[in-house]
Amino acid sequence: MHMTREDVRAFLNEDHSTVVSIYISTEPKAYQSERNSLRFRSALVDTTKQLEKLGFRRPDICSLVSPLRDLLDDEQFWLHQEHGLALFCSDSTLETVRLPFAPAESVRVADAPYVVPLLEGLETGERHALLAVSRNAVRLFTCTRDAIEEIDTGDLRMPRSLSDSMRYDDLQKPESLNHPTTGPGRASSGTGPGGRGDRRHGFHGHGESEVQEKIYVAAYLHQVDAALHTRLHHLGSPPLILAAVDYVSAIYRGVSKYRALTTETIEGNPDVMRAEELHRRAGPILESRWRAKVAEARSRFHERAAHGLATSKLPEIIDAADAGRVDTLLVKKGASIWGRFDLSSREVTLAKPAGANSELNDLMDLAARRTLANHGTVLILDPDTMIEGHAGAILRF
Repeated sequence: MHMTREDVRAFLNEDHSTVVSIYISTEPKAYQSERNSLRFRSALVDTTKQLEKLGFRRPDICSLVSPLRDLLDDEQFWLHQEHGLALFCSDSTLETVRLPFAPAESVRVADAPYVVPLLEGLETGERHALLAVSRNAVRLFTCTRDAIEEIDTGDLRMPRSLSDSMRYDDLQKPESLNHPTTGPGRASSGTGPGGRGDRRHGFHGHGESEVQEKIYVAAYLHQVDAALHTRLHHLGSPPLILAAVDYVSAIYRGVSKYRALTTETIEGNPDVMRAEELHRRAGPILESRWRAKVAEARSRFHERAAHGLATSKLPEIIDAADAGRVDTLLVKKGASIWGRFDLSSREVTLAKPAGANSELNDLMDLAARRTLANHGTVLILDPDTMIEGHAGAILRF
């Protein structure tokens, strides 16, 4: 599955006594399933060792890791991977998330899932939707800086082209948009060209015919936009990048009700662009939007810090995240600080991890989990874009 931030929040709200979190790198479309499953086999050995050190009995270990072991023999599962894989196994669920990037490989056993590496993919590789639309075709994709995937829209009640929209009896009729009363499939006087029964639609003239063409294209794009809303909502309402020629892009922006439509456009005829070409052209847009998001967060952090509404002090961050006061959490990529957080005293104690220790928490991950659970945003930043320290929190109050 492709996990959204809402999926992560839902998973964090579930009750878990023990969660095994595994991150491994994988090869996309491997020719031999063993190339991917071997890395997973090694992670399973590490999982068993950690559970033994934590004092789990052999029958309990076998029961917990049984769903993971079952994956070893699933050849099709290992043949169809991306660049990385995250697995979260508890006594009640097993979640597998294909990642568009290769994570740092790790195995952790705790009372909650280890989410910071996953957030790196959700944030620095933030998923966008990409709509390639023309008079002749409609294609919807999701993409990150690392990968692109076409989304099946075959189940949507939506025209697939301008000519297809003209055959929809229940589409929005031209007159409802103050259009001329003659239009696709409507009667006009005479029995010759353009008369009753003539369904040919050629827009090659000037003046009124050009106006009519824009009217028909606008009706077609309006229906496409309306039909896509539900599918985009199910994808987490991602930012939507448009790939279209200039006049189609302008009309689409005029009729679209989707709030997350980006200002940037992939220009040119998308009909001649394969998915790989669309992804290549989307790359600079995705990179620019991510850098702008980071710059805005850094600027907001320093501005709010001047008014006491941002902090880089870890005890204050942990307390605020747990209390739901963190609006945006900035975490340095790869940072782990271990310790304890006492819920009653609200005190944070730092400690060095000594092997498997169920009493210690990765405080960076704890802050991220609590921020997400309280509907905040977590950004994982590279060292060169990070503010000073390992973490920073922009507070709501």
